[in-house]
Amino acid sequence: MVDLAPRTGTNPGRRRPCLVVQPPEFGRAGLPSTVVLPLTTRLTGAGAFPLRVRVPAGTCGLAHDSDVMVDQIMAWDNALFRDDLGAVPEAVQDEVRRALGEFLDL
Repeated sequence: MVDLAPRTGTNPGRRRPCLVVQPPEFGRAGLPSTVVLPLTTRLTGAGAFPLRVRVPAGTCGLAHDSDVMVDQIMAWDNALFRDDLGAVPEAVQDEVRRALGEFLDL
């Protein structure tokens, strides 16, 4: 859970779950921010890949199905991280990696 408030422009706001997409070595090296992808419960249709990746309810304690917003990649100050919800399943991680690769044209 990361405190993304206040909302500005198209950036999501408020406290919300985010998926960390940065190797842990950067955090251990003292980098003051962490690269994340925020999640939303405003679900999109099946054709939204690679902009959205579905995470089912129950994953990491999520109460509702959620979409990872791949197009909202951001580095956020570590002081604004609130709770660790745990690791997402490997299948979701693989789908996010694939979406990021396609979105970033890697």
